[in-house]
Amino acid sequence: MAVQSSKLLLKQMPCSLEELAQLIQECRLIVPRTLNSYGRKRALLEYGDLHEAAKALEQLQGLSQQLDKPLNISAFGPRDKPAAGLSNKATQTAKGAAGEVAEKDNQEPEIDKQLGLIDTIYVDGARPDPANDPEDSLNEAEITAAASTVPAKGKKSRKSKQLAMQPYTYVIAVDFEATCWEKQAPPQWREAEIIEFPAVLVNLKTGKIEAEFHKYIMPIESPRLSSYCTELTGIQQKTVDTGVPLQTALMMFHEWLRKELRSRQLSLPKMSKSNILGNCAFVTWTDWDFGICLAKECTRKRMRKAAYFNQWIDVRAIYRSWYKYRPCNFSDALAHVGLAFEGRAHSGIDDAKNLGALMCKMVRDGALFSITKDLTPYQQLNPNCLM
Repeated sequence: MAVQSSKLLLKQMPCSLEELAQLIQECRLIVPRTLNSYGRKRALLEYGDLHEAAKALEQLQGLSQQLDKPLNISAFGPRDKPAAGLSNKATQTAKGAAGEVAEKDNQEPEIDKQLGLIDTIYVDGARPDPANDPEDSLNEAEITAAASTVPAKGKKSRKSKQLAMQPYTYVIAVDFEATCWEKQAPPQWREAEIIEFPAVLVNLKTGKIEAEFHKYIMPIESPRLSSYCTELTGIQQKTVDTGVPLQTALMMFHEWLRKELRSRQLSLPKMSKSNILGNCAFVTWTDWDFGICLAKECTRKRMRKAAYFNQWIDVRAIYRSWYKYRPCNFSDALAHVGLAFEGRAHSGIDDAKNLGALMCKMVRDGALFSITKDLTPYQQLNPNCLM
């Protein structure tokens, strides 16, 4: 005989289903078997048995006291049997044709404030990609923080727990290598120029790299590489001598990006008015690559830089916040979470691949990602950015 399930009803939901799942995960509460919308601003949490539901109700009521506004949570019993031991305000049971009997204790105030569990730098108009919405339903595997694989069964648009709680299904990891010297001269005399332009498109759902872009760039301000630069990056003088100009590389990257995004129906941040966040974003380790290196070189050389380079995720910033750890370098960051660097350190393409691997690890660990840097926050959409 099947175990009769028990349910809890959350009224006046202060957040989305995804954010509620994140709250349950972060507070280490009992994970419901399913989590579904139940009318406007209501959620139904289904547990495996009555005892589990009673314990979860106790936990949620305890959590409610710690929030700015209490959670309006109550028991919602099975139809054939009263939910013994789960009495609370607005408890409902159904007994055949006798109808519904409701019990009400003290009335709690309405919740009209967002919890703000997912912070982004965009205040107005931002929302996750509809393709990642859990269709108003999350199952246990999608809620559990420890889930490292995508559930084998479920509706077509259901994603893993991590993807249901953040807008990005793909990221593009970038790690430039640039000219450098052991004892850097004053900026007015010597500026860094990009000499390696790598980018890898990573599927956060599968953890796989699905596409790569990789070009070596010919420096023109300081055409001769220093011995320090060659030793650090492994890039030889003959490699950059036969490289392409940065302007050409940017044009080639744009065509590569257009093809990859279109083939997967992806959108970068601020490309679509209906989805400001997009479902794919650039990721870097620190703000140096886009905020300093590319921005300054394009300004010096008076080159047009595509507006989509103005928004990105600084993985290091989120790493520090999520793991409460400040790594001394990128390799230390990988080691701290149990990953080993694969390839050659300071090789741009290898750094980008390892950054993608770190992103996937952080997603599996439950970290949430949002745009951390926007060079044009005053613009709602990027102009002339059709892909």
